[in-house]
Amino acid sequence: MKKGGLDFSCLTRLYDRAVGVFAELFDTRLLTPMTTALMLYTVLFTQRKFPLRWMFFVLFGMVLVLIVSFTARTPGLQRVRWHRGMTALFFLQHGWMALSGLFFEDWLPEAVALLVAYPFVFSVFSAREDRSTFRAILRACVFAVLPFLVWSYATVPLTFGYPGYYGVFYNANGLAMCCIVMSVSALLLAQTAVQERARARAVFYGAMAVLSGATLALTLSRSALLSYIGALVIVVPAMLLRTARRPRRVLALTVVCVLALSALGVYVTQLKFRQVAQDDWETALYNYEHYDAPIIVDPPEERKMTLDDLTSDRYGIWKMALQNLTLTGHESSVVEEWAAWDGGARRFNAHNSFIAIAYQNGWPAGLFMLCYVALSTYRAARYYWLHRRKSPLYMAPLAFSVVFIMESLFEAVYAPFSVVGCAYLLVQGVLLRADLSDDGAEVAR
Repeated sequence: MKKGGLDFSCLTRLYDRAVGVFAELFDTRLLTPMTTALMLYTVLFTQRKFPLRWMFFVLFGMVLVLIVSFTARTPGLQRVRWHRGMTALFFLQHGWMALSGLFFEDWLPEAVALLVAYPFVFSVFSAREDRSTFRAILRACVFAVLPFLVWSYATVPLTFGYPGYYGVFYNANGLAMCCIVMSVSALLLAQTAVQERARARAVFYGAMAVLSGATLALTLSRSALLSYIGALVIVVPAMLLRTARRPRRVLALTVVCVLALSALGVYVTQLKFRQVAQDDWETALYNYEHYDAPIIVDPPEERKMTLDDLTSDRYGIWKMALQNLTLTGHESSVVEEWAAWDGGARRFNAHNSFIAIAYQNGWPAGLFMLCYVALSTYRAARYYWLHRRKSPLYMAPLAFSVVFIMESLFEAVYAPFSVVGCAYLLVQGVLLRADLSDDGAEVAR
């Protein structure tokens, strides 16, 4: 009996014909270095913020994505059936994003990259063996971030207070996002090495997890710390409970780690609130003394924390963005309505991936994205449950889904070549497969 879903074997056959002349230049053993090159490109973008003109940056990223597909392609694996719901939501979301690009051209490059380049990765990854695919992606996340950590520690002195350590990155949040992707990947690889009794690899990846986790803590990025807590709550118990002889100890250790990280998050929030309150008070005094401006803020010792203080003004931005959604979006990622209300001095984006897509590309795109991520995360959890006894590597889709959702709540990270967004997109090919109980090699037979 035929399995449900959409048969996308035509996509891979078309791909083979279009690039067949180049196929012999690549080998599947090159998948790890080429995926590392792609992730390294996303880290470079995060480190420099805007290293090139946006159109050229997306174009080069698309070339890297297609080369990843070259190196991953295994001859003979052509039968790919995708889940109807996942496929429909993905193309509806990015199709609407492309439509908004016809009204506001700045959004067209990203939409085209997502519509053209990534479906080839999905079709190739869903037709190959999953374990080697996950190993390549996780290694890429580790080795792409590691040089930037070494560069940071070698050239920028450590700082242990507000506003946080950010090394060679343009801000602490950028470094933190790279660290969380690296740390989660290293944790999965370390557990896999333990299972495979590869002691040297286990020690190396364990050290990488500690290094990136410690750097994450030094950044004092509350959004990344919260994302890391969410990932640990899901990833660590799920990995350890597979083979643990004393499950209660595993759960107890997890609770202790979560409480410790939560306490750190509370401390960072209080530290930042006190600093902001002091800065606002000093600014108000200066304006009063020099310009006779009225003092409209409370003294630091009397000031009470609000939702805007707790979220670093994100609550006000979210509320204003949601109140001004349109069918086809807005020309700029800056929430202009909030900037106008705030006096125009601070021009921020939505600081939330779901709201950002809805604001920039129109509320239908935001709605389709919300539905896609919810369905994708459900299928990631089901996928891991079905394959949990094989290897910790099969946790990768769920781990990246948790990281993406948690980080997306506080930062606009859904872009084809952002660190978090790219890692999330690379594992979608497996989840798009109609039958999650099979491995890629089994599906292709």
